[in-house]
Amino acid sequence: MTDGPQASGPQTGTPSPGGPRIRFVNLGSDRMAEAFQAARGQPNWAVRIAVLTFLLVVGIPILLLLLVAGLAAAVVFMILSTINYVLVRLGGKQRDDGRRNVRVIKRD
Repeated sequence: MTDGPQASGPQTGTPSPGGPRIRFVNLGSDRMAEAFQAARGQPNWAVRIAVLTFLLVVGIPILLLLLVAGLAAAVVFMILSTINYVLVRLGGKQRDDGRRNVRVIKRD
């Protein structure tokens, strides 16, 4: 480890001189690319094949299921929001401002 300003940060527990470090969240495709690169970097061909097989059998279907679930959630949210908007606009119900069983005292 070197001494000086570059040694500060997560290694020493002190804050870095430029402020807090910002770490961006990788998207699923970036993570999958990193996983494939890690699989290619394995020294043994048997381990490499095992990791690639795991990624193909487990990793990609999970990624696709998460993508489909996200799209389905967005569509359901949009449909329910539209229904709520239409019901509120067409309902014509008078607003009671949430007052029920409350006696309002009108002061002049």
